[in-house]
Amino acid sequence: MKKFIYLLAVALLVSVGCVYAQQVKIISGRVVSTADGVGIPGVNIMLKGSSSGVISLAEGAFELEVTESPVTLIVSFIGFKTQEIQVEAPKENMVVSLEEDEFALEGVTVLSTGFQELPAERATGSFAGLDQDMVDRRVSTNIVDRLEDVTPGLLFNRDQSNVGPGESISIRGTATLLSSREPLIVVDNLAYDGPLSGINPNDVASVTVLKDAAAASIWGARAGNGVIVITTKKGTYDSPLRVNLTANVTSFQEVDPFYDPKMKISNLVDKQIELYEAGYYKGQLGSRRNPLVAPVAESLYAFDKGFISEQELASQLEAYRNSDVRQDLQDQVNRRALNQQYAVNLSGGGQRNKYVFSLGWDDNLSSNVANDNSRLTLSTQQNWKLAKEKLQVGVGMYWVQAKSHNGLPNLSNFFPYDRLVDGQGNHLAVPKGYSNRFKESVSGLGLLDWDYVPLDEIGLVEVDTRSNDMRMNASLGYRILPGLNASLNYQYWTNSRRTEELAPVESFTTRDLINNYTEIGQDGGMTYHVPLGGVLDQGFSDSYSHNLRGQLTYEEQWNGGHQLNLFGGFEVKSQKGGSYSTRSYGYDDVTGTSQPVDYLTRRVQLASGYSRNIPFSEGFSGTINRFVSGFANMGYTYQNRYLLNASVRKDASNLFGVNTNQKAVPLWSAGLGWILSAEEFMKSSRVEFLKLRASYGFNGNTNPNATALTTAYYYGAGTNTLAGLSSLRITSPPNPHLRWERIKIVNVGLDYELLSGRLSGSVEYYSKQGLDLLGARPLFPSSGLIEATLNYASTQTNGWDIVLNSKNLTGDFSWETALFYSAVNEKVTAFDREPTASQLLNYSPDAPTPYQGNPLFGIYSYSFAGLDPDTGDPLGYLDGEPSADYAQLINLATPESLVFHGSGRPTGFGAIRNTFRYRGWDLSVNISYRMGYYIRRGGVSFDDLNRGELVHENYEKRWQNPGDEQFTQVPSDSGGVNSLRSRFYLRSSSLVMKGDHVRLQDIRLAYSWGSTGTTGLVKNMEAYLYVNNLGILWKAADEVRDPDYPSSQALGSASLGIRMSF
Repeated sequence: MKKFIYLLAVALLVSVGCVYAQQVKIISGRVVSTADGVGIPGVNIMLKGSSSGVISLAEGAFELEVTESPVTLIVSFIGFKTQEIQVEAPKENMVVSLEEDEFALEGVTVLSTGFQELPAERATGSFAGLDQDMVDRRVSTNIVDRLEDVTPGLLFNRDQSNVGPGESISIRGTATLLSSREPLIVVDNLAYDGPLSGINPNDVASVTVLKDAAAASIWGARAGNGVIVITTKKGTYDSPLRVNLTANVTSFQEVDPFYDPKMKISNLVDKQIELYEAGYYKGQLGSRRNPLVAPVAESLYAFDKGFISEQELASQLEAYRNSDVRQDLQDQVNRRALNQQYAVNLSGGGQRNKYVFSLGWDDNLSSNVANDNSRLTLSTQQNWKLAKEKLQVGVGMYWVQAKSHNGLPNLSNFFPYDRLVDGQGNHLAVPKGYSNRFKESVSGLGLLDWDYVPLDEIGLVEVDTRSNDMRMNASLGYRILPGLNASLNYQYWTNSRRTEELAPVESFTTRDLINNYTEIGQDGGMTYHVPLGGVLDQGFSDSYSHNLRGQLTYEEQWNGGHQLNLFGGFEVKSQKGGSYSTRSYGYDDVTGTSQPVDYLTRRVQLASGYSRNIPFSEGFSGTINRFVSGFANMGYTYQNRYLLNASVRKDASNLFGVNTNQKAVPLWSAGLGWILSAEEFMKSSRVEFLKLRASYGFNGNTNPNATALTTAYYYGAGTNTLAGLSSLRITSPPNPHLRWERIKIVNVGLDYELLSGRLSGSVEYYSKQGLDLLGARPLFPSSGLIEATLNYASTQTNGWDIVLNSKNLTGDFSWETALFYSAVNEKVTAFDREPTASQLLNYSPDAPTPYQGNPLFGIYSYSFAGLDPDTGDPLGYLDGEPSADYAQLINLATPESLVFHGSGRPTGFGAIRNTFRYRGWDLSVNISYRMGYYIRRGGVSFDDLNRGELVHENYEKRWQNPGDEQFTQVPSDSGGVNSLRSRFYLRSSSLVMKGDHVRLQDIRLAYSWGSTGTTGLVKNMEAYLYVNNLGILWKAADEVRDPDYPSSQALGSASLGIRMSF
């Protein structure tokens, strides 16, 4: 035995001697892009004639062991030209510069998940990326707007008038019912809690959208709606100072008050005369409540009472017919909105440090006079390499101050024939609030002037909002061993917002309030229950969060064919917010003082005679959310062709009480990839790259308003106008079974590059299943509560993302095409609370009604049976027969009896972008399209007509004589008030149509000068013209002007800008 041990020891010594005899030498350095000097991770560095090699790590760093010298290195990476370099070993700090391939795959080749950067060719998940050129292509003040119509799977809800916060975008449909539908925003590797206005697009270097479980599950319970990862600009090591300047001016199309087609004003006057003669206004004209009555009716009433002559009546009616308040608004209030955007960026670095400093200024004038907003952004990031480059330290600060000023009151609710100015330009009073007869009757009592002069109000009531948003971060990275790194990232975020609305005593809103709560004594004395002076409303909100992440990363390559990437760590986050609002009466802007009022005593209002309390406007609210997470990820590559990825994350939150099993949820994913083009049997001059990938896993979603504990609103005694006691309203009963929502996602994709790079793109199919979704479920009345929020609902979404890029022509004149198509098919698969027919008919994008088996955003209607040939009444179906019994048609309607048309959101959408280049010129044209959805167009509301509003121009096409039903679907004017009739017609299938359309979205024309075309100081310069929203090229329904904007006008814009690099 001893002899055996001795021989073994000798063998080991000989082996070690042989190894040392080979004299291992180290070659280390970085691989960078020739274009900008930025390091490239994921580059293959192979020894020629050997299977040995490594892959570059973060910032392009690599370290290779060799036993001979010189050696030849083969450096290759997709999108760049392969290089062969002969190197004398050992060698340190060598820099390998790769030149982009003319036929490179379009788009971002290095993707960021917020936890790591990885080459696109080695990703098994679903990503969509924009590099800086694509980010800079569009002109906007909002970074998310720059993703529109260039990002597969990302859909914008353009009709912003009907959406709530965060509802403007969705990634691959919606997989939740009551929880947040907005994607998670990540900025520089950590979740961003602030407003999107806090991100200056000019500071952004790239954007990556994470769409499936393999890409996004590392973000756990916040990734169910997808993740948008934003990477800001950074400095570069070993780079001289570089200065980039950006400036642009954008002019918007002026708002057209005549955009929405309306009936003729003369016809409205005739209608009001008809209503007056039919006695419609009799109750209002004789009411002791002094309601506001249509001026036409007031003139007719004055004539009947003998207050005016027939000639005066005719003159007044003629004046109404020839007046249009929309024209006055266009002349006096509207203007072209104008945005100005300026930014300067300084960056550079030495051997052991890099830096970036950015300053941005946005100055915007809105489309209405007296309204404007501005934004000042300041950011800096510093990074150092210390301790022989083993230690990396970074600090950064991002500060945004946004201001808005609104000096324009709410100019609406006019009668269509009101006049705001006379022929000499003098501002005129218009009726508001109460009848002019009442105001004239109290004009001699010593009250404040009760006239409403809209144009005099401009600049009187001022709403000023100021917000400060700041992020500060710090990072530490330490290389423990070759391939083993530890990092620590911390971020502090704070946002403060202040809103102040001052309505001085000269404004109508304050004068009206004071007059209404003035008590006139028998001796004519005045008691002001609302004190003389201004009314000041103030709102304050403050939020802040702490976010800390610790992470270990291990990267190893061996035997030339194996690469292993591991990372894991923890994350803790605490977020707190609070808001406070208050109102001050009798406010003196000079002294800053106010006067107390009695909120508890009900006062008889002078105008209406109703007994009411003085409006009370004060409230407090606050939230605290805490999260603790652990995560891990593994990526393995074999022979640069077989890919394996897996990740797991466990999140816990204070939202779910103390039950640990329900407080924490594990979310995970697994992905596989196979680079077929690396196989011998796929070697072809026509196939440069072909990869098959698949992933499966679970993401999560949260609803901060849902909690396992009882929550309630507390109301002070001043808010209870009847009993004068404090009260408590329970908003959420206890729910110990509450848990996270889960989103199960399956994704299969194929990436390709063919014909020497002339064709490239991807084809993906995905399936998303929402599980344990929160839904409202009714409770027994004996509980004292109406409903509870429980985990019981589910959804199913399937779809495709298809991308095709082509290089049609190359050379001095080039032509490239980028096309994408996204299909989304979504439905609610489990929701046991059946909605009412009325809920389904009142569709709203920000408050959809779930209905099992159908899309969440479904469009429903009453079945329309045409018009009655004798009366012109709209007909529906009752027991299968045409009927005009509107009470029965509405009250007996069920979800099953309604017509389900389809989704109210596009089920197919995309864009095709053609780019033409000739020497320094660059022309890009983007055409977008939306298919497979329905909209409900505006119809003639006879109820609105009776209230004195201008209704749709189709009023002129209404049924008037027998036989008209052959040519129109607009009902007759019944002449009276029939709300059920109007309700049935406006929700009937006659007004539902397809929203499919094709739009010329934008055109960009640019000219670039390189260093040869500028002075020595200027390295590059680009001047550009960008025009956006040029109009509809085709639409399925001619009855609507723009299916994307059914209730508002889509404003076109034109931008002129310049970019310079020094």
